[in-house]
Amino acid sequence: MLLSGKVALITGAASGIGRATARLFAHEGAKIAAVDINESSGREVIESIRKASGEAIFIKANLAHKAEIESAVRKSIDQYGRVDILHSNAASYALGSALEISEADWDRTLDICLKATWRLAREVVPGMLANGGGTIVITGSVQGIRGYSGHVAYQAAKGGLLALTRSLAADFAPTIRVNTILPGAVVTGLWDGISADAREKIAQMCPLQRNGQPEDIAQAALFLASAMSSYMTGTCLVVDGGLSSIIQPKWEQK
Repeated sequence: MLLSGKVALITGAASGIGRATARLFAHEGAKIAAVDINESSGREVIESIRKASGEAIFIKANLAHKAEIESAVRKSIDQYGRVDILHSNAASYALGSALEISEADWDRTLDICLKATWRLAREVVPGMLANGGGTIVITGSVQGIRGYSGHVAYQAAKGGLLALTRSLAADFAPTIRVNTILPGAVVTGLWDGISADAREKIAQMCPLQRNGQPEDIAQAALFLASAMSSYMTGTCLVVDGGLSSIIQPKWEQK
């Protein structure tokens, strides 16, 4: 019960890393506000939490819209009285180099992956300061620290999250701790359409020779959200099976 009595607001909670984190946090005693645009899958998540004797609510929100972020935080506080933990995890993904990606795809990717985290922080930080503490956990990516062709918007957003992490941590320490997880190749809904052969090829690029599962990242989120990481803020935790620790020439990826 590492999060007993805590209230956790988790975005992108209907699938993948967000779903695994919501279930794990609830198992560890947290009350969950699960936020996602996918209502049917989001409600399935909270029902699974409730069946396991946890406490959770679902809040539908499009995190590209400021008003919906504000509403989601307000509904969480109306239900539970406060937010102790923010896990900013929602993502949007559009392929393309700087010459290929459309401006609309660029804007949406940056809005969901980067700007939403800033907006969420603006909404939850005042309450955390008033309550004497809180933790913010951000889902970044190893693409924030390593180059990867054809992902310009996603990489720009994830790189921005690292700077935002340091800034938030500096501004609101020691009351609020802010850290980011950098997952590697984790099988989530963003992998829809990737063939089994392609998934295996990606796995073999990793020293541990497997792709990550959402539960691998949820465990890292629990560590950063709980007192286990009480002396950590303003930093990133790489959880990528060793992917970013080795030199992988581009021609070897083909």
